Amino acid sequence: MARPEPVSDLDRKLKDHREPNIEFICHRCDRHSKLERKLLVKAFGAGASLAAIRRRMATGCERMQTPEGDKCGAHFPCLAEGPDGS
Repeated sequence: MARPEPVSDLDRKLKDHREPNIEFICHRCDRHSKLERKLLVKAFGAGASLAAIRRRMATGCERMQTPEGDKCGAHFPCLAEGPDGS
């Protein structure tokens, strides 16, 4: 079964997500973690885009900047749902 494509995080902001934990996954690098929202707000601010947070979390990924563009598989599964979790 094919994995669904990660949903774009370009316009989504941390303030749009109220869950206490936000999941971060990269199947290619075998990374999986749950991040505390309140710590992310403290570190980045509530207005931070999830795209910026994803880039910081994936620092060092050789797939992040390739000649073909961003090929990193890191994403936030919560983006597949609406901002309110639906």
